[in-house]
Amino acid sequence: MKLFINASLPTSSAAMKRVNVLFDKQIVKISADEIISEEEPETIDLKGKILLPGAIEAHSHIFGPQQDISQALAKATKSALKGGWTTLAEMSFHTRDPIFESYHLKDAIKKIQGTVHTDMAFWAHVDVNDYPYYAESAQELWNKGVVGILLMTPSPNEAITAMSFTEIMDLFMDIYESDTEFAFQGFDVDTHEDYSFAAQMDGIKKILRRMQENPIHVPRISSYQTIEFINTISKRSDISFAMNMADLMHLLDPEQFSAQWNTDFAEYQTELWELLRTNKIYLLSNSCTEVDTPYEQFKGNPPAMMEYSYLWVLSELWKKRKVPLATCLKMLSENPAKRLGIYPQKGCLNAGSDADFVIYDPNGQTAMNSTEGKPLELAGAIDQVWLRGTLQDLNSPAQGEFVARTNGPKRRHNHHTWI
Repeated sequence: MKLFINASLPTSSAAMKRVNVLFDKQIVKISADEIISEEEPETIDLKGKILLPGAIEAHSHIFGPQQDISQALAKATKSALKGGWTTLAEMSFHTRDPIFESYHLKDAIKKIQGTVHTDMAFWAHVDVNDYPYYAESAQELWNKGVVGILLMTPSPNEAITAMSFTEIMDLFMDIYESDTEFAFQGFDVDTHEDYSFAAQMDGIKKILRRMQENPIHVPRISSYQTIEFINTISKRSDISFAMNMADLMHLLDPEQFSAQWNTDFAEYQTELWELLRTNKIYLLSNSCTEVDTPYEQFKGNPPAMMEYSYLWVLSELWKKRKVPLATCLKMLSENPAKRLGIYPQKGCLNAGSDADFVIYDPNGQTAMNSTEGKPLELAGAIDQVWLRGTLQDLNSPAQGEFVARTNGPKRRHNHHTWI
């Protein structure tokens, strides 16, 4: 048992609350008063440093075409842990071994054991060639704890057959009674030859016409107008989206971060800034991947970006541009956990939640290089990262575990907050 004393905890206002935190693998108690424990805990004085939840990456793509992925997993999750990302949800849409069946999920869990330095959840896929049994397989995987089913049109992977919108509609109809979550990545291939903002928007509209009550998530939106469309209809349909961290970095600091993919964000900088400030960007994602693909909508960022992306948000959005800290934490931790159905185990600092902590020193300074080799000077510093109650050392054996979805990912739960 361990006890943090003199920890600063963010509140819904700009003020910090001084608290003590008793924890083992999970948080036992948080109190502004002295905490009395039956057993003598190891006491750690944080001396006013800020206690933050570990960040959650909602869609990583580390599983690549290589057979032995242990080295890639270890390298990527070390980068993540160093930067305060304690849980990754792997989509694996470049792997030779997609998760189509429950035994594929078991194999994936075996591959991460003793290898990953963060906890890891899994998205699954459907094999449309296994008609009509793919709906049963998707439902079984959902019951086994995957965080959702990924739908791709077109597919960047020969091992995963692209689904037509008719096949997607059939799948929705087959699981009508289920609350299974889906993610859609692609565009309307029926009326557009290539990816574009309009093609993606048309694809999203086709998905919404076919879906029932199921929640759906779009992993990457690069157009302000598409963000506006999703925000407008999100009260009628349970749909969410992610903004890519690299797109945001380029928007706010174009000299430091080059534009790697097409966006229209520069044309709507004032409007996007208002969405950020008012908590209208649902979540931020690194979309880390080292696998190249000809499809722009499936490209990601080097895993090394996770070493500084959490800190960049705190430095550039909260400290420099005065976006409320609570809003930053929603985009990085709380909302991803809720969308993945792993809240409140992850994504919050509450009694009973996993003791995943980032100890942040707001008075520090951090010098590092971006993935483009450009020097960064960020306000603040990450002093420590804890995973399930254990202080992490990148030279120690990997301690990451599989995280199963524990509840439905409906966004209706989002009126609750950890602050």
